[in-house]
Amino acid sequence: MSNLSDRLLEDVWKQLRSIYAREQQRLGEIKEWSPLQAGVFNYLKISRLKPQWGKTPHRLAIDVYEPFSWSDDAYKFELDPYIEYITETMLRDEFWPGLLKKINELRLSNEMGPRFFDYRFELVADFQSESNASSFKLNAILIDEIKLAKLKETLERFVQSKVLSDPPARPKAKDYFFFSRLLVNADLLPEGRVAPDPQQLEALSLGLSRKLKENPERLAEWKREYSHALKGWAEEQFLPLHFDETDDYPLRFRIKSSTERPTLHAEALDFFLYAALQVGHDDPQLRLSYLRYASDLGSDTAERYLKTGSGKVESSRKGSLFQGKANDVLQTVELKLAAEKEQAYREALNYVCDLMRQGFPTAYTLKLKSMEKHGLPLKKLAKSPLHRFFANALQYPALFPIIAEYADLVMDEFAWYGDVEAGEKSVMPGTYAVLGLGLHSEDYDSLLVRYMQLVDTEHQSAHDDYAALFASTRGLNEHTLPTLISTLLGSGQSARPIKESLIDTPELARLLSAQLLLLEDYEQELAIYRLFGGHDKLVRMAKKAEADLATALEELATVTQPKVRKRR
Repeated sequence: MSNLSDRLLEDVWKQLRSIYAREQQRLGEIKEWSPLQAGVFNYLKISRLKPQWGKTPHRLAIDVYEPFSWSDDAYKFELDPYIEYITETMLRDEFWPGLLKKINELRLSNEMGPRFFDYRFELVADFQSESNASSFKLNAILIDEIKLAKLKETLERFVQSKVLSDPPARPKAKDYFFFSRLLVNADLLPEGRVAPDPQQLEALSLGLSRKLKENPERLAEWKREYSHALKGWAEEQFLPLHFDETDDYPLRFRIKSSTERPTLHAEALDFFLYAALQVGHDDPQLRLSYLRYASDLGSDTAERYLKTGSGKVESSRKGSLFQGKANDVLQTVELKLAAEKEQAYREALNYVCDLMRQGFPTAYTLKLKSMEKHGLPLKKLAKSPLHRFFANALQYPALFPIIAEYADLVMDEFAWYGDVEAGEKSVMPGTYAVLGLGLHSEDYDSLLVRYMQLVDTEHQSAHDDYAALFASTRGLNEHTLPTLISTLLGSGQSARPIKESLIDTPELARLLSAQLLLLEDYEQELAIYRLFGGHDKLVRMAKKAEADLATALEELATVTQPKVRKRR
């Protein structure tokens, strides 16, 4: 090795060891690791920076994490002018082999600790000449076969003990990221496969989802990580092989010419289609884009998905007064009503109910062609086709039983209608049907109560004003008060106190006392907050009320006196 190459290697290595020493200290502070994390560092890039005005032209940068296009976290340092005399031949034949040797020895020595380096390591050198005329690049992938073999064994044990095993054993939250990424890791595929097996991954994902069903937050976190892993595989491993990236939206990939594209493996295309369906649960537009990419590649399955769906549900129906179309893959339903009559809505409702019985996704979007534009008197509800359809159908009391049947089929606390962008107007499937029925008839109070017990109070708030509407519409008595309490408890966590004074007679106050005695302390506290603004305000209201009502409210205040919580 020439003196110049040796000097460059020495300078780079000195800087790198200093950086690694700081990173090693930081990693030493981590107390808990996922068993699925083989190591942290899997990338190193040595770059000579482009000359900039006002700065020396002899600057190098070290990236120890793969950089994002929008950020620059590289460690930068100055070199002496000798860098100008190092040729590409010196870089390729002397500096590069020396750097590879040092990196590999450090990785395999375990000097930095067992989790410092990942089993896979990418090394990049990019040297820009001072004239900016050219850039000399070198790249290498280093694989620690022993660590890779251990990771495969760890993953298999993890699957058997944490995923496929009986409850209560299950992964920890810190495992979700690594487990989802390992499932799509090309280095862990069985010999001979070019892409993961969709059926195998779906079985593992469903198995874990069943274990997490009782913990909605953990379940949502797992689904999010799994979807991100599939998206990463699609956009980092599959699409770049066959498409060029563009700045267009939403189709930001343009297919390459046939001469530029590699052979398309059926396994990879099948898994890409699976990824499209999975990411579509949270991002319908992305699912649509993926299916269009697959269609560009000649996939008959993608073409069928785009036109009619999976073929597992009744994709179209024509009645005497309505026409319907449905695509379970795109999760869309189209209803066209020829007349604003009970029969038209009956036919449409029957079709939608049959779709749900056939396994159609409850989190769908509706396209509606009808003349009427009714709506429920709740300001926070989205003025969407789904809302309008059920509000229109509720104009016909004879349809109430089938509307209730529909609601019973679709209510799912882990799903959201696709009729609006995710946000404060998002609602659980069945919302418009149930809330409407609850305003019309006591026959559906049990359905309304079940809805309020099921709804996600942490993430849904569009129904917050329903309790006041229910009380003003149905009135309060010994029959409706228990249902009102359910609507109070089922309101979103951000729901404010009701402005109207609903408990305005001694009889209602005593009925409320009897009902609240059946509840947990925190439920009593929530009900009092929604009805009166809190216990203190209830006490003040009792002092200002007339004699009989004052006595009943004082009794209510006594019954619901907040319990003193002991400090731990």
